[in-house]
Amino acid sequence: MNSISEATTKFALDFFKVLNKDHPSDNIIYSPLSISAALGMVLLGARGNTATQIEKVGNNKSFVLFLHICSTMADHSHVPDNQCDIPGGIHSQFHDIISAINKPTASYELAIANRLYGEKTFNFLQQYLSCIQKLYQAELEPVDFQNAAEETREQINLWVETFTNGKIKDLFAPGTLAAQTTLVLVNAVYFKGKWEEKHLNTGGYIVCISFVTNCHCFQTTSIPVQMMYHKGEYKIATIEEHNCQVLELPYKDGDLSMYILLPKDYTGLTQLEKELTYEKLTTWISPYYMKEDEVEVSLPQFKIETEAQLNQYLEALGITDVFNHESDLSGIAKAGGLSVSGAVHKAYIEVNEEGTEAAAATGIGIGVTSVRPQVEFVADHPFLFIIRHQKTESILFYGRFSSP
Repeated sequence: MNSISEATTKFALDFFKVLNKDHPSDNIIYSPLSISAALGMVLLGARGNTATQIEKVGNNKSFVLFLHICSTMADHSHVPDNQCDIPGGIHSQFHDIISAINKPTASYELAIANRLYGEKTFNFLQQYLSCIQKLYQAELEPVDFQNAAEETREQINLWVETFTNGKIKDLFAPGTLAAQTTLVLVNAVYFKGKWEEKHLNTGGYIVCISFVTNCHCFQTTSIPVQMMYHKGEYKIATIEEHNCQVLELPYKDGDLSMYILLPKDYTGLTQLEKELTYEKLTTWISPYYMKEDEVEVSLPQFKIETEAQLNQYLEALGITDVFNHESDLSGIAKAGGLSVSGAVHKAYIEVNEEGTEAAAATGIGIGVTSVRPQVEFVADHPFLFIIRHQKTESILFYGRFSSP
């Protein structure tokens, strides 16, 4: 696994932990890749304390890894003036991932897009604009924040809504962009894929799904929910020491897969969330653990939407300077006073018998056991899931299904 894939996977787990503090039993969906790419665009122009601040962050070592690499690249003292990044640098790795994801295919729809909206009267450095286009495929669109902030907000939201096929609407709420806004960086990810074989079907199969309504006292309730069912060959692992199963559901052509982490007991998800680490996750979904077997799969249809104001969560992970007037974004513009006024992330996922449709957008203003012959995988209680791009080993989406 390359450094950016490792870093964004660790970031996915850490971001879940801070998000989970405010939403301990809610359905959750977000795109670690979308958030990371948006941060990467900011950090490409970060200098001084803003670029090196991550070195002072307490014990959040995985996020330190991600942004420390970024901040190292943000210090352009070792990058030639005619280059945007050193070979193999973090921004170059983002470029490779974006290029791989945007490679045309007839098997599924998958795209990632970046766009910058800059105040038309502001002087942005040509070097930054050139590098952001080269590395992140992001174009700058001049807009009039000073005199038409609301109209510009609607313009940005329309672009995101169109790109995500109508799934992400109103990324920026009314009043969030103002005349003082100078630059908005937007990242959007869209995915629509069918299962490798159209074999998951409903067939009128309805069960009462139990789910945890309070993570502390484990009160439960039951709700009728449409379940998808199929008996066939799947890759599956049973993790005895954590009393859970891991199932891979591949999408057509095998470039992407959904992995479902299901505790055997309906009260086991909280413990699994606490104990899940990068090392465990990557080991569990590796070929060493995942073995093909005949499995009876029962999985609920579900739809999840999540909105997160990133400021508070990123500050909890140690990013503070970039959100105040002490920020140094002189790699974006020489004029002082640039800071990120707000950061918002929205994500959407729908899983049914056809496959999965998912979208996300981030906006920043400035031990295996032998498997028995018949294996059951019945997701009738809360579970974690990820959607992974296999070639780049990138987690596109990470989420939790807690209740219908």
